[in-house]
Amino acid sequence: MPRHVPGPGQLRIADLEAFCAVAERLSYVAAARGTGMSPSGVTRAVQAVEAAMGHELLTRSHRNVSLTPAGEAYYDLARAALRQLADAGQVLARSASELQGLVRFSAPSVLESRILPAALAALSVSHPGLRVDVTYTDVHLDPAQAGLDFAIRGAYPADSELIGQTLWRYERYLCAAPAYVAHHGLPATPEDLAGHRFVLHTGPRQLRSWYLYDGRQSLRIPLGVSHRVTSGSGLVELLLAGVGIGRLASWVAQPLIEQGRLVRLCPHHTVVSRTGTLMEMHAVYHGRLSTPSRSVIAAIRKAWEQHGGPFVAPRRQRR
Repeated sequence: MPRHVPGPGQLRIADLEAFCAVAERLSYVAAARGTGMSPSGVTRAVQAVEAAMGHELLTRSHRNVSLTPAGEAYYDLARAALRQLADAGQVLARSASELQGLVRFSAPSVLESRILPAALAALSVSHPGLRVDVTYTDVHLDPAQAGLDFAIRGAYPADSELIGQTLWRYERYLCAAPAYVAHHGLPATPEDLAGHRFVLHTGPRQLRSWYLYDGRQSLRIPLGVSHRVTSGSGLVELLLAGVGIGRLASWVAQPLIEQGRLVRLCPHHTVVSRTGTLMEMHAVYHGRLSTPSRSVIAAIRKAWEQHGGPFVAPRRQRR
């Protein structure tokens, strides 16, 4: 906060503080102790105020200090001015710590009801001046072309000119509803999948095969597709309805498995990429992120840690 305020003689805030301290304590020595100034410094400050105002504000005898009528009137004004300056400083400090503005980003549809609502709810409390515009889509958007600050993408890391930050890593499970298993049987191994109906999520890309990994080797499973759906949330609903077998992110599937709404198939295998790359949720963007955007990403990571799974340290790389 500036140490000068406009007024006659360009009074310092410290001069006003010293004068008010003497007026309240009626002692130069006590005022010096309260302000951290020397007694002579307090004396000079009071003299500066009196010179600027053109009036004697304090009378000082051998033992006593008292306010003159002009001093009493001026004290009320000086103390009010100091309170206003202190309040202004607090307002500025709060506004500096509160994020403002609009953050635009895209996110996969499965985040509509998982992780993201908790993250945005926390942000609305900690930074009420921050607004978000979320586009839910499973299409891999380019943030610059779509007018976004960043885009959240799932699945396998893809090479591009975008900068990426890992939000969390995960596995994929094969799942089906108990009703489907009761009618069509429970595939325990990849070989048991032959003849079953599959539901494919085609939002990011269309696949012709799945690769199942048991910790030692990867096995290719050609897909005989019965149904296709362009959104991850739509895939979840079709699986819950018993339409067929699908692959789901572990952080989406596990709660449903624990609730008894889905069954994990081939439980000793996970679905991997053709090259065995670990899957991840990541935020991609061009150039440098704004402070509000970085705060949104941090809130999403925190929500994942609290509601979705263990924290994964971010990894910055060229995609």
